[in-house]
Amino acid sequence: MPLEHHGSCGFLRCPAEILNLVFGMLSTAELRALGLVNKDLCALFEPYFYSKIDWIWREDHAPPPITLLLRTIISRPQLAAHTTSFQFQSLPAYCWEWNKFAGQKISVPVAEIDEFITFVQRTGNGTPDAMLALLLAQLWNLRNAFQSAICEPAMYRLPDFKHLQTVSFQSYDDSGALCTALRSRGQRPLGQSLVLPFFYLPDVQRISAAIQNTDNFAWPAACLPNPSKLTSIYLADIREANIGSLLSVTRNLQSLRWTWYYDYGVLDATVVPIINLDGIVAALSRVRNTLTDLTIFAEAPIGGDDPCYPAVKVQGSLREMVEFGKLKRLQIPLAFLVGFAQDTTKRLQDVLPRNIEYLSLTDELGLQNEDGYVEETWPVYEWQDFAVLILLRTWLEDWRTHTPHLRGVSLVYEELDTNQGEWPPELRHQLTELGTQAGIQLELVEWVRRW
Repeated sequence: MPLEHHGSCGFLRCPAEILNLVFGMLSTAELRALGLVNKDLCALFEPYFYSKIDWIWREDHAPPPITLLLRTIISRPQLAAHTTSFQFQSLPAYCWEWNKFAGQKISVPVAEIDEFITFVQRTGNGTPDAMLALLLAQLWNLRNAFQSAICEPAMYRLPDFKHLQTVSFQSYDDSGALCTALRSRGQRPLGQSLVLPFFYLPDVQRISAAIQNTDNFAWPAACLPNPSKLTSIYLADIREANIGSLLSVTRNLQSLRWTWYYDYGVLDATVVPIINLDGIVAALSRVRNTLTDLTIFAEAPIGGDDPCYPAVKVQGSLREMVEFGKLKRLQIPLAFLVGFAQDTTKRLQDVLPRNIEYLSLTDELGLQNEDGYVEETWPVYEWQDFAVLILLRTWLEDWRTHTPHLRGVSLVYEELDTNQGEWPPELRHQLTELGTQAGIQLELVEWVRRW
């Protein structure tokens, strides 16, 4: 962010370009220390110091200085213009620990907002969710946010967040690192009313969230959103019955990552143990003219004290995906393409997009249906390494006819104690030879189950 150099003595006489380079390399702590030197330096470093707020509330630690920052922003509203990114991460239980720490209370002019008495009282008492809401209401120039809300802003006198570009509800682990999954097993997905308003943001480009399912999907406002700049979505938990309604408004979507999720403990008409391929391809057809990158994960974890993974099965077909002409990259469970039963007469080229360039096939559902108590209509996952190799050979012997732009294929498999013989050296050699003969890069990638 460029600075306007007003001149002074010593270091401050350096050109603004030099000062920008120096400040851009300093940490938050170093910037804070620099701001104590003199007022001229403080004015120069503030755009950097307030540009990104990244807070993690760890166990047995004091909460972040929400009240102090809020006091500063309220007293000097112009500082809010510098804040373009806000992240706040904590476990829900930590809010109950708030009172253990002597947080400062903040004075609120009740007479001016007497219609929001409850909120005022919670803010005056330093309640964390109210403090965060008030803080977000001041940061009108946000471009990236971790948590906030927007819908009918005039009702709540909030800024419209018209610059907000990235919204992520992705989890962090105890070390502060971003989790691979959108949520941990102990967390619940977010209600649709918390996530769907973000699709109304005029400049939003990226959204990541685990979303609950409902029997009746409904947008929170009378009109449909038009997120014309939204190009990337990462969704979890939301099932095929709901995701189609969501994708119907994303007319310029280019990248979609979606986790198909089944919870054995949820009993409703939406979260069922059936992978409805017809429903999935119908939902994806909403973005077939723009989607270039599609990743589908599949999760059906063990519930409670159950010893085995729950039974699931596939219905329908993804054959219509052949006509997804824009799709270049695809990662998908093998079972979504050819089912659970090991049937080498099936052909990958019958379901793969014609213009695909990179394909990753995973065995994410390889442990389902192994409890021995399911009926024959719930087949176990039968695909073994040699059969997968046959599938590949059948396709790659004539790949230029069906997928002429193909460049690489990855087989993503889980390494377990029970399948130590999977992809032994002789089969790996055959896979390498097949890739050489076809002129296509073939690789094996190991993955680790985290649920």
